[in-house]
Amino acid sequence: MKYISSISVDISSNDVETNEVVNEKIERELQLEMSKIGVKSTITNVTGDDIVISSFVSEDRIEEVNNIVFKLLYKHAEGFEDLEGVSNDPKTAGEGVSYALSKTPSEYGDSIIIGFDTYCGESFVNEAALFVEEIGKKFGYDSSSSVSDVPTKIPGIGYSGVSTDDPVVVITLENVKDLKKITGMIYGGLLGFENVYFVKRGSPTNILPPGVIYTMTAFLNGNAIDLYDGIKRKNNLL
Repeated sequence: MKYISSISVDISSNDVETNEVVNEKIERELQLEMSKIGVKSTITNVTGDDIVISSFVSEDRIEEVNNIVFKLLYKHAEGFEDLEGVSNDPKTAGEGVSYALSKTPSEYGDSIIIGFDTYCGESFVNEAALFVEEIGKKFGYDSSSSVSDVPTKIPGIGYSGVSTDDPVVVITLENVKDLKKITGMIYGGLLGFENVYFVKRGSPTNILPPGVIYTMTAFLNGNAIDLYDGIKRKNNLL
């Protein structure tokens, strides 16, 4: 069985946006390291000050791949709060790395990755993420989110505490044709949430707090496709 493993983290020096130069360094080294073990992995989402690294990986390599990702993040981080919130002991785990893992039946790992970032919206961001996860469970092949009321065990890394925010959701697809339907339902459903905004990859958190922004990415055969323009065009909003 193969999986999509997604790690979301804030390694920025500020609370609004990421550093593109840092992202490029991580992506370059990620491709180099993963090519050595035959794993397809990339930065799928850049949302406010958070990045998501997603990997198409076999079950026996999940720990190894997550560990490689974590070390790369630590090497290039400008801010360490999320990274240092991870602990080997669930009792001492703090606000750390967000993690989601979903089974994939596709030989290409076809999936949708939804990354959230919040500015004073911690009280409602998890509700939005769980809503998206439920859509994935009903209409996708498998669906998981980082939202949990107990410390989350991340294979190859450690534990993240329940205070971890900025969730990530992974929805895998049995047929890539389901992508339009599922992303349309996510976009339409989240319109009903107050102060939750759909943004393009790389957008800073330029909103009136309290609020939440999110990005949607198609992760297909190791390639990341930002879905903002496609969804907006499909709904005649451009």
